[in-house]
Amino acid sequence: MKKQVIVFLALVVIFGYGCVKTSPEINEEVQEIPEQAEVQEQPPADAKEQAAMVTEAETAGGLQQDFPSNPETKPEPVPEKPQDLIPEIKNTPTEPAAETLSFSWEKDDSPRVVDGSVPFAHGLKDGKVRLYYCNSKGILSAISNDGMAFTKEQGIRISPGTGFETIVCDPTIVDLPDGKIRMYYKGANSQNPGPGQSIHKIYSAISSDGLTFQKEGLRIDSETNGDNGWASVPDAIILPDGRVRIYYVTASGMPHGIGSAVSSDGLNFVKEAGIRVPNLVDPALARISDKYVLFAASIDEGFARVPKGIYYLESSDGLEFGEPTAVFQEDNVYDPSVLNVNGKTVRVFYGKVVPPQLPVVESHTGKIID
Repeated sequence: MKKQVIVFLALVVIFGYGCVKTSPEINEEVQEIPEQAEVQEQPPADAKEQAAMVTEAETAGGLQQDFPSNPETKPEPVPEKPQDLIPEIKNTPTEPAAETLSFSWEKDDSPRVVDGSVPFAHGLKDGKVRLYYCNSKGILSAISNDGMAFTKEQGIRISPGTGFETIVCDPTIVDLPDGKIRMYYKGANSQNPGPGQSIHKIYSAISSDGLTFQKEGLRIDSETNGDNGWASVPDAIILPDGRVRIYYVTASGMPHGIGSAVSSDGLNFVKEAGIRVPNLVDPALARISDKYVLFAASIDEGFARVPKGIYYLESSDGLEFGEPTAVFQEDNVYDPSVLNVNGKTVRVFYGKVVPPQLPVVESHTGKIID
């Protein structure tokens, strides 16, 4: 019995030795494992992350760098580059700078409307453009086949009321899924300018034809939501998820600034934290090339960094906007509204008042420069 056990053990040893000898690849991997583990423990974690980031940055830039298989013999340039490249990686914007919009602007001849201002341009399904605007009668409208020559329409779209609708102005429109439209507008208790001198709130009305509106009531109460009595000049858009966001002028935290509120049903709004754009007023927002592009006015002489005029700012999410770029600089202009004519052309309507002349609506047309 002992002899049989000895013979069996001898066969196991011979068989195992033969397997190892006939599989050189496995033998090499087994021999290399201790070396790899030892090499991985040598560099500090931050050095490995820096080397990985350098490799990623160079590969993204089209530089294919072959590192030796032995980590102990890394090429000399690697430890020299991370300090220069890491800040660039961390500071790389979500959208490349090359994608920033650039326009070629030209002022359009003659006013769009005389004896009216504070415009909102609404593109209709038949290709026409209806321009809502304000004067002492309330909110009125004019119609155009080409967005340039407008004919005033009879009647008043929104008439003044009482209390905080003693003054009504600043219309903005959203299209509803059932074919109706909803207008949001500013209501004020007096014409006194500026926060602290009058109270502005935002209301809504609904219409089936864009001409006859039924008032729906208060949407944003500036006295209770932190706007310090001043929620004015609304501009509404429908977000990709179906919610409605209203950008508006707020007195929250500063004399001039643009805030926002959002609603899931278009009626009940919740104020969003923070300021979308400081110091500028009269927002008008459009989606252009997958960007949120907000047009606004600079009216404050004390804000010397941005002279009076009409500007636009870009955002990828509709909340954080970049620096303003001028459409044009001029005194006595305000309340822009933007019409996306097509994928490459936009038209910005705005009010202008130079007393003793009547207020007018003028426009600039911009073409996107590729």
